[in-house]
Amino acid sequence: MDHGSPKWEGAGTIEARYANCFKIGHNAFEFVIDCGQMTDETDDLRLSARMVTNPRSAKALYQVLKQALDEYERTFGVISYGKED
Repeated sequence: MDHGSPKWEGAGTIEARYANCFKIGHNAFEFVIDCGQMTDETDDLRLSARMVTNPRSAKALYQVLKQALDEYERTFGVISYGKED
């Protein structure tokens, strides 16, 4: 039995959504991550996806996202953001 990385099924059929704005809430049992898109023209925010997960999986998401960002910045340079840009 292979205990390596799981096989991702359905990746070719899932609908991709662009997001540039995020809101995260939590309680003792779950994290709720809202993803949306804000347009420069109107400053309207349109919710495009909501992900609900448990705290352990939220921590795993944080770790894999941090790892990906660190790798990106080593390759392409530091990502700047905020009012100072």
